[in-house]
Amino acid sequence: MARKGQGRHLKRFAASTSLKLSRKSIVWTAKPAPGPHPGDGSIPLSLLLRDYLTLARTAREADRILAEGHVLVDGRVRRDPKFPIGLMDVVQLPKINRGYRVLLDTRRRLIMREIPQTEASFKLCKVVRKDIIRGKRAQLTFHDGQTLVGDFAEFKPRDVAKLTLPSLKVAERLPFEKDFLALVTGGANVGRVGKIVDIKLIEGTQPNIVILQAPDGTNFQAPEDHVFVIGKEKPLISCRWSS
Repeated sequence: MARKGQGRHLKRFAASTSLKLSRKSIVWTAKPAPGPHPGDGSIPLSLLLRDYLTLARTAREADRILAEGHVLVDGRVRRDPKFPIGLMDVVQLPKINRGYRVLLDTRRRLIMREIPQTEASFKLCKVVRKDIIRGKRAQLTFHDGQTLVGDFAEFKPRDVAKLTLPSLKVAERLPFEKDFLALVTGGANVGRVGKIVDIKLIEGTQPNIVILQAPDGTNFQAPEDHVFVIGKEKPLISCRWSS
């Protein structure tokens, strides 16, 4: 009889390349549960505590830390060891007074960047879809699967919302326009930050091309689907950028 559903276990050698792990030291690794981020772009919490932050020596120790409620994701306590965290998620550890944001390096691997407590009070979410629902209200769908309903007439797909944590209320809109700073989340220039200087419209089914300028004055490009706006004069988040 055929097996129904996917396997519950995952070998390190077959794990996503977005995970910054040694492949041959241990056979098995934690498999992320279904959640706000796709499996190939997320880190399970137990793996985060043990392999990324080295706050636990074993998976059992990591599970105990989670069970005691010492880990907050986007301002909410998470106890599931396989809960997936992904791009722009904020992880707080109140017991040791530390906070981290999930970002990308230049090899498309998920990394944890330590942030000050003031920056841990908000999160940036990219609008991937906008729908008009009953009552002529707008429903925004973000890159992490969250949705918000309200009077969001000014928002468009690929805009970014600055959300307060843990209330998830919109504090600021970052439009997908020229002269805004953006992070590249895929392609050959993944992990780079630059200022949007031009948006080339492409006819047909191919995505538009965004031209960005690095701090040293050189230009590079990325498809619009891989451009994540992060600020105007300076980034709202801690990242690799210098003006």
